[in-house]
Parts: sequence; C-alpha cells; structure tokens
Amino acid sequence: MNTDLSSIPTPALIALGVLLLLHLALVVLCLILLARTSADRLVFGRKWPWVLIVVGVNLIGSVLFLTLSRRPCAVEEQMPDTEPAGAERVVRSLYGGDRG
Repeated sequence: MNTDLSSIPTPALIALGVLLLLHLALVVLCLILLARTSADRLVFGRKWPWVLIVVGVNLIGSVLFLTLSRRPCAVEEQMPDTEPAGAERVVRSLYGGDRG
C-alpha cells in the first residue's frame, strides 16, 4: 500500500498531526495515572486489563479508563475543630472563656 500524503491539503495534515499528538498524550496520561493508582482502587482489581483497554481500544479505552476505572479513595475521619469559630472566638478572647 503506497500512501501519498502530497494529495492531502497542508491544514488537514497539521490537524491530523495535532490530533495524533493529543491522542498519544492522553494514552501516556492514562498509563501514568494507572501506574500511580493502587490496585485496590481499580474496578477490575488488577492493572493489566486497564493497560490492554487503554492501549488496545485507543481513544475510547482512554476515556473509559478516566471515567470508569477508579473507585473513590476512602476519606479519613477528621475530629471536629474544638476551637470556636468567628464571633464566639472573639468574645472568648475579649471576655474570657469562663463566662457564659
């Protein structure tokens, strides 16, 4: 198969090149995110199915990875702030904390 790119207009070649670079950047981004994500947060529980999906299914695989692959991480419980906020803190600093 002989591909002659001279018949394609220059703006179309530039647009095609930009789209190719964006696609490659998206695949690299997905693979980096996959490497940084722990296996227990992934939907399939393993990384290799997502590598196959991202690399093998091209653009749709990358979009699927970004939207469906990762579960939200657990949020640590934080103790409520015992320091009073706003006006109550000002009143306590002016008049002391022992007054009602």
